[in-house]
Amino acid sequence: MASNTVQQIKDRMSIQDVVSQYVKLDRAGATLRARCPFHAEKTPSFFVSPDRGTYHCFGCNVGGDIFTFVEQIEGLDFKGALKVLAEKAGVPLVYEKQEHKDERDRLFELLEVATIFYVSKLSDEATEYLKGRGVTDSTIREFRVGYAGSEWSELSDYLKKKKFNDKEIVDAGLAKKNERGNLTDKFRNRIMFPIADSAGRIVAFSGRIFGENASPEAPKYLNSPETLLFHKSRILYGFDRAKVAMRKVQCAVLVEGQMDLLMSHQAGWGNTVAVSGTAFTEDHAKLIRRMTDNLVLALDADAAGIKAAGRAARAALASGLNVKVAQLPDGMDPADLILKDAESWPAAIREAKDIITFLLDVLQKHSPQPDRFRRMVETVVLPFLSDVQSPIARAQYIREIARRLEV
Repeated sequence: MASNTVQQIKDRMSIQDVVSQYVKLDRAGATLRARCPFHAEKTPSFFVSPDRGTYHCFGCNVGGDIFTFVEQIEGLDFKGALKVLAEKAGVPLVYEKQEHKDERDRLFELLEVATIFYVSKLSDEATEYLKGRGVTDSTIREFRVGYAGSEWSELSDYLKKKKFNDKEIVDAGLAKKNERGNLTDKFRNRIMFPIADSAGRIVAFSGRIFGENASPEAPKYLNSPETLLFHKSRILYGFDRAKVAMRKVQCAVLVEGQMDLLMSHQAGWGNTVAVSGTAFTEDHAKLIRRMTDNLVLALDADAAGIKAAGRAARAALASGLNVKVAQLPDGMDPADLILKDAESWPAAIREAKDIITFLLDVLQKHSPQPDRFRRMVETVVLPFLSDVQSPIARAQYIREIARRLEV
Protein backbone atom coordinates (compact mmCIF):
# COMPACT_ATOMS: atom_id res chain seq x y z
CA MET A 1 0.00 0.00 0.00
CA ALA A 2 1.54 3.30 -1.04
CA SER A 3 2.30 5.43 2.03
CA ASN A 4 1.09 8.53 0.18
CA THR A 5 -2.46 7.05 0.37
CA VAL A 6 -2.27 7.31 4.16
CA GLN A 7 -1.03 10.91 3.87
CA GLN A 8 -3.76 11.80 1.35
CA ILE A 9 -6.41 10.56 3.80
CA LYS A 10 -4.84 12.54 6.68
CA ASP A 11 -4.75 15.66 4.47
CA ARG A 12 -8.45 15.34 3.69
CA MET A 13 -9.77 14.28 7.11
CA SER A 14 -8.89 15.78 10.47
CA ILE A 15 -8.97 13.82 13.72
CA GLN A 16 -11.97 15.98 14.68
CA ASP A 17 -13.87 14.97 11.49
CA VAL A 18 -13.37 11.28 12.24
CA VAL A 19 -13.90 11.17 16.03
CA SER A 20 -16.98 13.43 15.97
CA GLN A 21 -18.78 10.83 13.81
CA TYR A 22 -18.69 8.48 16.80
CA VAL A 23 -18.72 10.70 19.92
CA LYS A 24 -19.98 14.16 20.85
CA LEU A 25 -16.97 16.48 21.27
CA ASP A 26 -16.98 19.63 23.43
CA ARG A 27 -14.43 22.44 23.18
CA ALA A 28 -11.94 22.58 26.10
CA GLY A 29 -9.40 25.29 25.30
CA ALA A 30 -7.15 24.22 22.43
CA THR A 31 -8.37 20.63 22.68
CA LEU A 32 -11.73 18.83 22.43
CA ARG A 33 -13.15 16.67 25.18
CA ALA A 34 -15.65 13.76 25.33
CA ARG A 35 -16.68 10.75 27.36
CA CYS A 36 -14.44 7.90 26.24
CA PRO A 37 -16.07 5.49 23.75
CA PHE A 38 -13.76 2.67 24.87
CA HIS A 39 -14.74 2.43 28.54
CA ALA A 40 -17.70 3.52 30.68
CA GLU A 41 -17.11 6.82 32.43
CA LYS A 42 -19.19 9.66 33.88
CA THR A 43 -16.53 12.40 33.80
CA PRO A 44 -14.98 13.02 30.35
CA SER A 45 -11.30 12.07 30.25
CA PHE A 46 -10.99 11.53 26.47
CA PHE A 47 -9.17 14.39 24.69
CA VAL A 48 -8.67 15.16 21.00
CA SER A 49 -5.88 17.46 19.83
CA PRO A 50 -6.70 18.95 16.37
CA ASP A 51 -3.18 20.49 16.13
CA ARG A 52 -1.40 17.18 16.62
CA GLY A 53 -4.05 15.04 14.90
CA THR A 54 -4.19 12.67 17.89
CA TYR A 55 -6.51 11.49 20.69
CA HIS A 56 -5.78 10.22 24.20
CA CYS A 57 -7.92 8.92 27.06
CA PHE A 58 -6.46 9.51 30.53
CA GLY A 59 -8.96 7.02 32.00
CA CYS A 60 -8.05 3.88 30.03
CA ASN A 61 -4.78 5.13 28.48
CA VAL A 62 -5.63 4.52 24.81
CA GLY A 63 -4.50 6.94 22.13
CA GLY A 64 -3.30 7.39 18.57
CA ASP A 65 -4.27 8.93 15.23
CA ILE A 66 -7.33 8.57 12.94
CA PHE A 67 -6.24 5.09 11.86
CA THR A 68 -5.81 3.64 15.36
CA PHE A 69 -9.09 5.28 16.38
CA VAL A 70 -11.07 3.57 13.56
CA GLU A 71 -9.24 0.27 14.21
CA GLN A 72 -10.25 0.35 17.89
CA ILE A 73 -13.80 1.64 17.52
CA GLU A 74 -14.80 -0.62 14.61
CA GLY A 75 -12.78 -3.66 15.66
CA LEU A 76 -10.69 -3.71 12.47
CA ASP A 77 -7.08 -4.32 11.47
CA PHE A 78 -5.07 -1.49 9.85
CA LYS A 79 -6.09 -2.43 6.31
CA GLY A 80 -9.76 -2.49 7.30
CA ALA A 81 -9.44 0.97 8.90
CA LEU A 82 -7.65 2.18 5.78
CA LYS A 83 -10.54 0.94 3.60
CA VAL A 84 -13.15 2.66 5.83
CA LEU A 85 -11.25 5.97 5.94
CA ALA A 86 -10.42 5.95 2.21
CA GLU A 87 -14.15 5.61 1.45
CA LYS A 88 -15.01 8.46 3.85
CA ALA A 89 -12.28 10.72 2.39
CA GLY A 90 -12.96 9.80 -1.25
CA VAL A 91 -9.37 8.62 -1.76
CA PRO A 92 -8.97 5.69 -4.21
CA LEU A 93 -7.10 2.71 -2.73
CA VAL A 94 -4.20 1.58 -4.92
CA TYR A 95 -2.68 -1.71 -3.84
CA GLU A 96 0.91 -2.46 -4.79
CA LYS A 97 1.51 -5.98 -6.08
CA GLN A 98 2.70 -8.00 -3.12
CA GLU A 99 5.03 -10.93 -3.62
CA HIS A 100 4.00 -12.52 -0.32
CA LYS A 101 0.59 -11.80 1.15
CA ASP A 102 0.04 -12.53 4.82
CA GLU A 103 -2.40 -15.20 6.01
CA ARG A 104 -5.25 -12.75 6.65
CA ASP A 105 -4.93 -11.14 3.20
CA ARG A 106 -5.07 -14.57 1.56
CA LEU A 107 -8.21 -15.51 3.53
CA PHE A 108 -9.96 -12.23 2.66
CA GLU A 109 -9.11 -12.85 -1.00
CA LEU A 110 -10.31 -16.46 -0.86
CA LEU A 111 -13.66 -15.51 0.74
CA GLU A 112 -14.22 -12.80 -1.89
CA VAL A 113 -13.59 -15.37 -4.67
CA ALA A 114 -16.01 -17.81 -2.92
CA THR A 115 -18.68 -15.08 -2.73
CA ILE A 116 -18.40 -14.37 -6.47
CA PHE A 117 -18.61 -18.13 -7.13
CA TYR A 118 -21.77 -18.60 -5.01
CA VAL A 119 -23.41 -15.53 -6.63
CA SER A 120 -22.74 -17.00 -10.08
CA LYS A 121 -24.49 -20.24 -9.03
CA LEU A 122 -27.75 -18.68 -7.77
CA SER A 123 -30.37 -20.86 -9.48
CA ASP A 124 -33.74 -19.84 -10.91
CA GLU A 125 -35.43 -22.00 -8.23
CA ALA A 126 -33.56 -20.25 -5.39
CA THR A 127 -34.34 -16.83 -6.94
CA GLU A 128 -38.03 -17.78 -7.18
CA TYR A 129 -38.04 -18.84 -3.52
CA LEU A 130 -36.47 -15.51 -2.45
CA LYS A 131 -38.96 -13.54 -4.55
CA GLY A 132 -41.79 -15.57 -3.03
CA ARG A 133 -40.57 -14.37 0.38
CA GLY A 134 -40.75 -10.78 -0.94
CA VAL A 135 -37.06 -10.15 -1.68
CA THR A 136 -36.46 -8.03 -4.80
CA ASP A 137 -33.77 -8.49 -7.48
CA SER A 138 -31.91 -5.38 -6.33
CA THR A 139 -31.79 -6.61 -2.69
CA ILE A 140 -30.50 -10.01 -3.87
CA ARG A 141 -27.74 -8.22 -5.82
CA GLU A 142 -26.95 -5.69 -3.08
CA PHE A 143 -26.52 -8.36 -0.38
CA ARG A 144 -24.71 -10.69 -2.83
CA VAL A 145 -26.98 -13.66 -2.10
CA GLY A 146 -25.71 -16.86 -3.76
CA TYR A 147 -26.21 -20.61 -3.85
CA ALA A 148 -24.17 -23.71 -2.92
CA GLY A 149 -25.12 -26.72 -5.06
CA SER A 150 -25.23 -30.41 -4.16
CA GLU A 151 -21.74 -31.43 -5.37
CA TRP A 152 -19.40 -32.61 -2.63
CA SER A 153 -16.39 -30.44 -3.51
CA GLU A 154 -17.50 -28.00 -6.22
CA LEU A 155 -16.32 -24.87 -4.38
CA SER A 156 -13.07 -26.47 -3.14
CA ASP A 157 -12.16 -27.62 -6.66
CA TYR A 158 -12.85 -24.13 -8.00
CA LEU A 159 -10.74 -22.46 -5.28
CA LYS A 160 -7.85 -24.84 -5.96
CA LYS A 161 -7.94 -23.82 -9.63
CA LYS A 162 -7.63 -20.22 -8.37
CA LYS A 163 -4.35 -21.25 -6.64
CA PHE A 164 -5.63 -21.54 -3.05
CA ASN A 165 -4.35 -24.55 -1.11
CA ASP A 166 -6.23 -27.08 1.04
CA LYS A 167 -5.12 -25.50 4.32
CA GLU A 168 -6.39 -22.05 3.28
CA ILE A 169 -9.77 -23.45 2.19
CA VAL A 170 -10.17 -25.25 5.54
CA ASP A 171 -8.90 -22.22 7.53
CA ALA A 172 -11.52 -20.03 5.80
CA GLY A 173 -14.22 -22.36 7.19
CA LEU A 174 -15.42 -23.45 3.73
CA ALA A 175 -14.43 -27.13 3.74
CA LYS A 176 -13.21 -29.97 5.92
CA LYS A 177 -11.06 -32.99 5.19
CA ASN A 178 -12.76 -36.41 4.99
CA GLU A 179 -11.15 -39.66 6.22
CA ARG A 180 -9.40 -40.09 2.86
CA GLY A 181 -7.80 -36.66 3.20
CA ASN A 182 -9.92 -35.09 0.45
CA LEU A 183 -11.78 -31.80 0.88
CA THR A 184 -15.58 -31.76 1.18
CA ASP A 185 -17.44 -28.45 1.04
CA LYS A 186 -19.04 -27.31 4.28
CA PHE A 187 -22.01 -25.69 2.51
CA ARG A 188 -24.15 -27.73 0.11
CA ASN A 189 -27.80 -27.29 -1.01
CA ARG A 190 -28.00 -23.88 0.61
CA ILE A 191 -28.91 -20.29 -0.24
CA MET A 192 -25.78 -18.39 0.78
CA PHE A 193 -25.65 -15.07 2.65
CA PRO A 194 -22.13 -13.56 2.89
CA ILE A 195 -21.28 -11.96 6.26
CA ALA A 196 -18.96 -8.93 6.20
CA ASP A 197 -16.82 -7.19 8.79
CA SER A 198 -17.19 -3.51 9.67
CA ALA A 199 -15.17 -2.50 6.59
CA GLY A 200 -17.40 -4.55 4.25
CA ARG A 201 -14.89 -7.40 3.68
CA ILE A 202 -16.43 -10.90 3.57
CA VAL A 203 -15.40 -12.96 6.61
CA ALA A 204 -17.99 -15.78 6.75
CA PHE A 205 -21.25 -17.19 5.39
CA SER A 206 -24.66 -18.25 6.62
CA GLY A 207 -26.45 -20.84 4.47
CA ARG A 208 -30.19 -21.58 4.48
CA ILE A 209 -31.17 -25.13 3.48
CA PHE A 210 -32.72 -25.26 -0.01
CA GLY A 211 -33.08 -27.63 -2.94
CA GLU A 212 -34.53 -31.04 -3.72
CA ASN A 213 -31.25 -32.79 -2.79
CA ALA A 214 -31.13 -31.24 0.70
CA SER A 215 -31.08 -33.70 3.57
CA PRO A 216 -34.18 -33.48 5.82
CA GLU A 217 -31.91 -33.96 8.88
CA ALA A 218 -29.69 -30.98 7.98
CA PRO A 219 -30.05 -27.83 10.14
CA LYS A 220 -32.19 -25.05 8.60
CA TYR A 221 -29.33 -22.55 8.90
CA LEU A 222 -25.63 -23.37 8.91
CA ASN A 223 -22.99 -20.75 9.76
CA SER A 224 -19.24 -20.61 9.18
CA PRO A 225 -17.17 -21.84 12.13
CA GLU A 226 -14.96 -19.45 14.10
CA THR A 227 -11.88 -18.60 12.03
CA LEU A 228 -8.97 -16.17 12.07
CA LEU A 229 -11.30 -13.56 10.50
CA PHE A 230 -14.71 -14.52 11.94
CA HIS A 231 -15.62 -14.20 15.63
CA LYS A 232 -19.37 -14.70 16.02
CA SER A 233 -19.61 -12.74 19.24
CA ARG A 234 -18.06 -9.67 17.59
CA ILE A 235 -19.73 -9.54 14.17
CA LEU A 236 -23.31 -8.54 13.37
CA TYR A 237 -24.80 -9.40 9.98
CA GLY A 238 -25.44 -6.19 8.02
CA PHE A 239 -23.49 -3.95 10.43
CA ASP A 240 -21.21 -2.66 7.65
CA ARG A 241 -24.30 -1.37 5.79
CA ALA A 242 -26.27 -0.25 8.86
CA LYS A 243 -23.70 1.79 10.80
CA VAL A 244 -24.21 5.08 8.90
CA ALA A 245 -28.01 4.82 9.22
CA MET A 246 -27.70 3.97 12.93
CA ARG A 247 -25.73 7.16 13.57
CA LYS A 248 -28.11 9.22 11.42
CA VAL A 249 -31.37 8.10 13.09
CA GLN A 250 -29.73 7.43 16.49
CA CYS A 251 -31.27 3.97 16.79
CA ALA A 252 -30.42 0.37 15.86
CA VAL A 253 -32.93 -2.42 15.17
CA LEU A 254 -31.92 -6.02 15.98
CA VAL A 255 -33.58 -8.93 14.14
CA GLU A 256 -32.89 -12.65 14.29
CA GLY A 257 -32.23 -13.93 10.79
CA GLN A 258 -30.90 -13.08 7.35
CA MET A 259 -34.36 -12.94 5.71
CA ASP A 260 -35.62 -10.57 8.43
CA LEU A 261 -32.62 -8.30 7.81
CA LEU A 262 -32.99 -8.26 4.01
CA MET A 263 -36.71 -7.44 4.23
CA SER A 264 -36.16 -4.74 6.89
CA HIS A 265 -33.47 -2.97 4.80
CA GLN A 266 -35.71 -3.30 1.74
CA ALA A 267 -38.57 -1.68 3.69
CA GLY A 268 -36.35 1.37 4.33
CA TRP A 269 -34.94 0.45 7.75
CA GLY A 270 -31.25 0.60 6.87
CA ASN A 271 -30.33 0.70 10.59
CA THR A 272 -31.15 -3.03 11.03
CA VAL A 273 -28.59 -5.68 12.05
CA ALA A 274 -28.89 -9.41 12.82
CA VAL A 275 -27.02 -11.92 14.96
CA SER A 276 -25.14 -14.62 13.03
CA GLY A 277 -25.83 -18.02 14.53
CA THR A 278 -25.15 -17.00 18.11
CA ALA A 279 -26.80 -15.20 21.01
CA PHE A 280 -26.52 -11.40 21.23
CA THR A 281 -23.46 -10.65 23.37
CA GLU A 282 -22.03 -7.70 25.30
CA ASP A 283 -19.42 -7.36 22.51
CA HIS A 284 -22.28 -6.93 20.01
CA ALA A 285 -23.85 -4.35 22.33
CA LYS A 286 -20.57 -2.40 22.55
CA LEU A 287 -20.35 -2.39 18.75
CA ILE A 288 -23.84 -0.84 18.52
CA ARG A 289 -23.17 1.60 21.36
CA ARG A 290 -20.36 3.16 19.35
CA MET A 291 -22.98 4.25 16.81
CA THR A 292 -26.07 4.87 19.00
CA ASP A 293 -27.37 4.50 22.58
CA ASN A 294 -30.78 3.17 21.47
CA LEU A 295 -31.64 -0.41 20.52
CA VAL A 296 -35.00 -1.86 19.44
CA LEU A 297 -35.26 -5.66 19.65
CA ALA A 298 -37.54 -7.10 16.95
CA LEU A 299 -37.21 -10.83 17.50
CA ASP A 300 -39.74 -13.55 16.65
CA ALA A 301 -43.03 -13.38 18.57
CA ASP A 302 -42.89 -17.03 19.74
CA ALA A 303 -41.76 -18.21 23.20
CA ALA A 304 -38.17 -18.77 21.99
CA GLY A 305 -38.10 -15.25 20.51
CA ILE A 306 -39.31 -13.69 23.77
CA LYS A 307 -36.66 -15.66 25.70
CA ALA A 308 -33.98 -14.52 23.22
CA ALA A 309 -35.22 -10.92 23.58
CA GLY A 310 -34.77 -11.20 27.34
CA ARG A 311 -31.19 -12.49 27.03
CA ALA A 312 -30.30 -9.87 24.40
CA ALA A 313 -31.82 -7.11 26.53
CA ARG A 314 -29.69 -8.03 29.55
CA ALA A 315 -26.48 -7.91 27.48
CA ALA A 316 -27.58 -4.58 25.96
CA LEU A 317 -28.59 -3.00 29.30
CA ALA A 318 -25.29 -4.07 30.88
CA SER A 319 -23.49 -2.17 28.11
CA GLY A 320 -25.48 0.99 28.82
CA LEU A 321 -27.92 0.83 25.89
CA ASN A 322 -31.55 1.98 26.16
CA VAL A 323 -33.56 -1.09 25.17
CA LYS A 324 -37.03 -1.29 23.67
CA VAL A 325 -38.92 -4.29 22.29
CA ALA A 326 -41.10 -4.20 19.18
CA GLN A 327 -44.22 -6.31 19.68
CA LEU A 328 -44.94 -8.44 16.61
CA PRO A 329 -48.22 -10.32 15.98
CA ASP A 330 -48.19 -13.84 17.51
CA GLY A 331 -46.27 -16.40 15.44
CA MET A 332 -44.82 -13.84 13.04
CA ASP A 333 -41.24 -12.86 12.35
CA PRO A 334 -40.28 -9.46 10.84
CA ALA A 335 -39.91 -10.90 7.29
CA ASP A 336 -43.47 -12.35 7.40
CA LEU A 337 -44.89 -9.12 8.79
CA ILE A 338 -43.24 -6.92 6.13
CA LEU A 339 -44.42 -9.23 3.34
CA LYS A 340 -47.99 -9.32 4.67
CA ASP A 341 -48.31 -5.63 5.56
CA ALA A 342 -45.31 -3.34 5.02
CA GLU A 343 -46.99 -0.53 7.03
CA SER A 344 -47.13 -2.64 10.21
CA TRP A 345 -43.35 -2.88 10.44
CA PRO A 346 -42.55 0.85 11.02
CA ALA A 347 -45.55 1.00 13.38
CA ALA A 348 -44.17 -1.94 15.42
CA ILE A 349 -40.76 -0.23 15.72
CA ARG A 350 -42.19 3.19 16.56
CA GLU A 351 -44.53 1.72 19.19
CA ALA A 352 -41.78 -0.40 20.77
CA LYS A 353 -42.03 -0.58 24.57
CA ASP A 354 -39.09 -0.35 26.92
CA ILE A 355 -37.97 -3.80 28.05
CA ILE A 356 -39.42 -3.66 31.60
CA THR A 357 -42.88 -2.53 30.38
CA PHE A 358 -42.79 -5.21 27.66
CA LEU A 359 -42.00 -7.99 30.17
CA LEU A 360 -44.65 -6.78 32.61
CA ASP A 361 -47.26 -6.72 29.81
CA VAL A 362 -46.36 -10.23 28.61
CA LEU A 363 -46.40 -11.66 32.15
CA GLN A 364 -49.68 -9.93 33.04
CA LYS A 365 -51.28 -11.35 29.89
CA HIS A 366 -50.09 -14.91 30.59
CA SER A 367 -50.36 -14.85 34.40
CA PRO A 368 -53.38 -12.73 35.35
CA GLN A 369 -53.64 -14.22 38.90
CA PRO A 370 -52.01 -11.70 41.35
CA ASP A 371 -49.90 -14.27 43.25
CA ARG A 372 -48.55 -15.95 40.14
CA PHE A 373 -47.88 -12.56 38.51
CA ARG A 374 -45.94 -11.41 41.59
CA ARG A 375 -43.79 -14.58 41.56
CA MET A 376 -43.10 -14.20 37.84
CA VAL A 377 -42.11 -10.53 38.29
CA GLU A 378 -39.66 -11.57 41.02
CA THR A 379 -37.97 -14.25 38.93
CA VAL A 380 -38.18 -12.68 35.45
CA VAL A 381 -38.27 -8.87 35.76
CA LEU A 382 -36.26 -7.98 38.87
CA PRO A 383 -32.93 -9.38 37.53
CA PHE A 384 -33.16 -6.78 34.73
CA LEU A 385 -33.12 -3.90 37.21
CA SER A 386 -29.53 -4.72 38.22
CA ASP A 387 -28.50 -4.38 34.54
CA VAL A 388 -30.03 -0.90 34.09
CA GLN A 389 -27.14 1.59 34.19
CA SER A 390 -29.11 4.82 34.74
CA PRO A 391 -30.26 5.40 38.37
CA ILE A 392 -33.12 7.62 37.11
CA ALA A 393 -34.38 4.93 34.71
CA ARG A 394 -34.07 2.32 37.49
CA ALA A 395 -36.16 4.46 39.86
CA GLN A 396 -38.85 4.86 37.16
CA TYR A 397 -38.96 1.10 36.58
CA ILE A 398 -39.24 0.40 40.33
CA ARG A 399 -42.23 2.77 40.52
CA GLU A 400 -43.86 1.05 37.54
CA ILE A 401 -43.31 -2.46 39.01
CA ALA A 402 -44.70 -1.32 42.38
CA ARG A 403 -47.78 0.15 40.67
CA ARG A 404 -48.47 -3.10 38.78
CA LEU A 405 -48.01 -5.21 41.92
CA GLU A 406 -50.00 -2.73 44.04
CA VAL A 407 -47.27 -2.64 46.68
